[in-house]
Amino acid sequence: MRFTKIVCTLGPSSRTKEQILALAHAGMNIARINLSHGTLAEHLAVIALIKEINEDLRMESGPQTCVGILLDTKGAEIRTGDVAEKVNVAKGEEILFSPRPLPAGMNKVIVVDHEYFAQDAREAECILIDNGILRFDLVSVEDDGTVVARAQEEGTIGSRRHVNLPGVNLSMPSLTPNDWRDIAFAAKEGVDFLALSFVREAKEIDEVRAFLEKQGANISLIAKIETRQAVQHLHDILIASDALMVARGDLGVEVPFEMVPVIQDDIVRLARNAGKPVIVATHMLESMIDAPMPTRAEATDIAHAAMTRTDATMLSGETASGSFPVESVKAMVQVLCATEEHLLDQKISDTSLSQDARSARTLAAVTLADATRADALIVMTRTGKTALEVSRFRPQVPILAFTPSPDVQRMLQLSYGVLPICIPFDESNPETTVKSAMNEGIRLKLLKPKQHVVLVSDTKADEENISAIQMRNVL
Repeated sequence: MRFTKIVCTLGPSSRTKEQILALAHAGMNIARINLSHGTLAEHLAVIALIKEINEDLRMESGPQTCVGILLDTKGAEIRTGDVAEKVNVAKGEEILFSPRPLPAGMNKVIVVDHEYFAQDAREAECILIDNGILRFDLVSVEDDGTVVARAQEEGTIGSRRHVNLPGVNLSMPSLTPNDWRDIAFAAKEGVDFLALSFVREAKEIDEVRAFLEKQGANISLIAKIETRQAVQHLHDILIASDALMVARGDLGVEVPFEMVPVIQDDIVRLARNAGKPVIVATHMLESMIDAPMPTRAEATDIAHAAMTRTDATMLSGETASGSFPVESVKAMVQVLCATEEHLLDQKISDTSLSQDARSARTLAAVTLADATRADALIVMTRTGKTALEVSRFRPQVPILAFTPSPDVQRMLQLSYGVLPICIPFDESNPETTVKSAMNEGIRLKLLKPKQHVVLVSDTKADEENISAIQMRNVL
């Protein structure tokens, strides 16, 4: 079974029920909806489809039991305006950037959606379009707020292209009015994850969490690490968030490109040690937007993420707008499974991560499962915390996490090695719940009779329930 989870971005190539279900059967664990594109009405329709699919999956017999829903905010980003035709740019050509349309003149004009673009551009190392595909050197800033910049290479600029100003702390809040509208939408629709774009400091995550608590919404907050400020404040951001995303597209233009792999590995290691899920994202199978097979370099990139035991890898344009969305997921599954098979003999459980009674107990369960070559670790969890703790130690066997909560089930879809399953709990008799769990595992073809498992569950002792670790055989 695959341990590393897969996040797929939905879009024009993948927003019908049939398309989303095909992605789920191919290996998608989390469906990402990018709020930078589309309308809330369109997103609402997709969310409704995913909820329908989760009902369908609940009735199936197979390892895919549900799909989590992740909304990704736009954040404090700059984009170009809409154009009827792409603007062709020649190397050395001087282009005008402006927050408003300009009269026709000798120079081509690129409209940007940032009122204080000129103010921020003064401090930038350069201007980048589309994650650095096009670079411009600053020539001058005019009195009317127009920025004159010279192209370092030729290319084209289309509608709503991303603009980066490396080295600049943008003069706009990280959470824009549109973000707050989208966060309220996420709370109302009860999604599972909210990814916060262009986070700079932990206080921004705290503000969102306080807002969600007032709305009575329990949503896991994912901090996207894609700015220099976020890298500088990584420790505090990690503490404040529920999960991290290494958003390599924007990060790769904010920091020297040669540092991206180093920063990625540091983020994965720190998040794993803290027991918080981490996603490696952007450009993982970029060539498969147009081609049915990945490049060898892309396969190696995915394998490297798996070797560091990241919780999840993510597909963006490959599944949102590409020609081969399902094939992209299948290719990612193939690479992840081959890499995980290669790593089976490399034990990485770290006893230094055991800091309290709960973590010591879960480490003991993982050690027992690995030492006895158990077929699975079965965890009974109401809140998901025990399953997260077990996942933190990266066991070499699947973690079957049984929970009475559908919300917890979907939340655990992001965690390494966890196969979350929703069943009712018998609060008066833990053994009844364990037997129900084993039967459900057999129905879903995750367990077979007489297999050897390690169980983390409550058990009766002197009429009280106590937490215990047991070696069991499947019924």
